[in-house]
Amino acid sequence: MQEIVRAGGRVSYTVVDTDCSVMAEADGFLRTCAAGTDRTYAYVLVDHLRWLRFAGLTVESVSLEDLRHYMAALGADYPGPFGLPWRENKRPYGHSALKTAAACLKGFYLHLGIRGVNPPLAEALRVTRLPTRADRRRAMLGHVLHSMPANPLAPAERVRRHPKMLPEGAREVLLGAVSCARDRMVVTWLADGGFRVGELCGLRLVDLHLREQAACGQCRGPHVHICHREDNANRARVKTKTPWTCEIPPRCGVC
Repeated sequence: MQEIVRAGGRVSYTVVDTDCSVMAEADGFLRTCAAGTDRTYAYVLVDHLRWLRFAGLTVESVSLEDLRHYMAALGADYPGPFGLPWRENKRPYGHSALKTAAACLKGFYLHLGIRGVNPPLAEALRVTRLPTRADRRRAMLGHVLHSMPANPLAPAERVRRHPKMLPEGAREVLLGAVSCARDRMVVTWLADGGFRVGELCGLRLVDLHLREQAACGQCRGPHVHICHREDNANRARVKTKTPWTCEIPPRCGVC
């Protein structure tokens, strides 16, 4: 994986081969990823492309069953043998990491399929499922939903009432294990503020408006601004979303 510092301080990531040439397939896909996602996906692709060569496969010849074997080698459940050992000296991925790897691989091969590379695999990954009640609640016009995109490589979902919250008593255990005030603050802010790790590591003093009636005028009570920056010394970056606006057309003279 290679880090690239572009004009304006923006940092992006690509994948290079052993001869220092850029791997066009991976580079083209990473260019479509948002800031904060491209770094994670670059690490996933490096491991996957190494496995392809280890298994004697290419992006043109790999199949959906081969990808299932690869996910099994990472730690996913698989009903059967999955080939030669891989990642012998590394711990298997957890549930969250497996979901990230599955999302990366699906996006990577769909991106290649649009460009005419391995269309059968892209078609096999383009599957759907029935929408759940939660899907209908989150979506606009959810009552008319008929299908939702699915990922055949993703691990089975674990049913938890609050999947983003710590188990009972975990906060007290963490606070008892920390050894300095900084670590105690990190545990407290992550638990009370609901920050992502990248959001907390990217905070600056100017982002903290901890008094009533702050000068920014955006919120009356104490609050924190989450800002995406490319020039943080620790390279922490906040995930960004495409900005949107709601425009109401002017009323015509007939209405």
